[in-house]
Amino acid sequence: MSGIIHLNSAHLNYLEPLLKWRVLDLESLRKECFRAPKYKNFYRIIRSLEKQNVLEGYRDPFSKKKYVYLSSFGEGQLSLNENPTALSKDTLIHDIKVTEITKAMIDLGWVNDADLEHRIHDKRNFKTTYKVIPDAILHGVKKGMKFKMALELELSRKNNQRITEKASQYLESGQFNYVLYIFSKKSLMEKYIELFKEKIGDKALERFMFFVDEDLTVKPREIKKWKGVFKGKALLFEELFQGD
Repeated sequence: MSGIIHLNSAHLNYLEPLLKWRVLDLESLRKECFRAPKYKNFYRIIRSLEKQNVLEGYRDPFSKKKYVYLSSFGEGQLSLNENPTALSKDTLIHDIKVTEITKAMIDLGWVNDADLEHRIHDKRNFKTTYKVIPDAILHGVKKGMKFKMALELELSRKNNQRITEKASQYLESGQFNYVLYIFSKKSLMEKYIELFKEKIGDKALERFMFFVDEDLTVKPREIKKWKGVFKGKALLFEELFQGD
């Protein structure tokens, strides 16, 4: 489809959250809208935007949730040609999970805000500010101190050189207090920990956190109960953020 369509204020209200979150299930998108509309009216307009190719949709076969995101045409209607949300169908599941994890952490009050990868790239000075681009940057406060945490979601194994190079870049950049790795397989998490110990050492490893949910892409467990390792200690995910 080419050309221009008329997007009114209701359309823009429904599309704006996708500029931040990239991809959302329908109920989450509705709640993100200013003055969340009644579901019937909301769904009618979403279907209209899909038919006009402004939005594309995906239904998760396990949860049955319907997700929507801006199409290339839709990004053009919002003048995002130079700074698109950059969602690829090849990484759709990954991007859905990154959004759901970061939103869950915000909803629980563990972090105050998050910038996803596409928004980091949009920053004009990202090449000088960030030497390495994570899947998301999490901003929060713990014990009265602000922190900035990089989030990396690993659904599949990368080659060893790529893994260790990125870890070294995080250590060299000094931009992040911690780096949080989340995995969908325990065996994958264990391989990363073993590789990090070998290549960057136990002391540097203290800045890296590793957690796993083996049902993440099917039926995610409660995020609070994810199991992981930080500074050589086994703990639950919620324990990272407990206390003032």
